[in-house]
Amino acid sequence: MSNTLEQLEKELRRWPGVNYRAERSGRHPRLWIEYQGEKRFMPFSSTKVGHYGLMQKVTQLRRILREMGA
Repeated sequence: MSNTLEQLEKELRRWPGVNYRAERSGRHPRLWIEYQGEKRFMPFSSTKVGHYGLMQKVTQLRRILREMGA
């Protein structure tokens, strides 16, 4: 899909017990994250983005995971 998804999946593999799936809906694809019954989604870019944009998305993902208690 994009280098963004590849980077997010790489980060998610570091978090045990977290399930995820990517789906295309509307204008932007979504990454659905599930941990201990709680579900959240995070939109991401379907095109290639620069290093700074990737790091921002990974930071956003980590924040969501911490809020979920992972």
